[in-house]
Amino acid sequence: MNSVPQSNFYLSESKRFKIKVGVFLVLIHNGELLCLRRYNTGVEDGLYVVPMGGLHEDETPLQAVVREALEEVNVTLKVQDLKLAHVMYRKHTQPDGYYFYQQDLFFVANQYTGIVRNLEPHKADDVRFFHLENLPDNLSPFIKQAISCLLSGVQYSEFGF
Repeated sequence: MNSVPQSNFYLSESKRFKIKVGVFLVLIHNGELLCLRRYNTGVEDGLYVVPMGGLHEDETPLQAVVREALEEVNVTLKVQDLKLAHVMYRKHTQPDGYYFYQQDLFFVANQYTGIVRNLEPHKADDVRFFHLENLPDNLSPFIKQAISCLLSGVQYSEFGF
C-alpha cells in the first residue's frame, strides 16, 4: 500500500465536497426503451427505471455502464458503441429524508448483443421494452425528465432541488 504524504494539499482534498456518480443505459430498440421495475430495494420500488448503477473505484463511466448492462439485463455492449447523451445533476432524496448529490451520466447504445433478461430478480420484478410514445405512468420522475431531455437534444438538466 502506498502511503500518501500528509501535505496541506491532501488534507484539504480530504475535506472537499464529494459526489456520487451514477451511470445509466438508454437502450432504444425499434422505437422502444428498455425499462426495469424496481422491486425490494427500498428506493422507488414499483417505479420503472433504465438499467443503472454506480461507478466503482478504478472504473471509468463507460466501463461501468458496460458492466451494469451485463449484470442487470444480460446485454453486452462495446465502449465504442456508447454515446453520452445527457448529464443530470440530482439531489437524490431517500425515503427516510436523507439525501446526497449525484452526477448522472446517461449513455445511449447504438448496438448490443445478448437476449434481454432480468438477471437481478431480487432488485427488479419486470424487465421489458416500452414504446417511446407510450412509456409507463410509473416511470421514475427523474428518468422521465432525463429521457425527455435526451430525446429533445438537451444535454444537461438538474433534478430534485
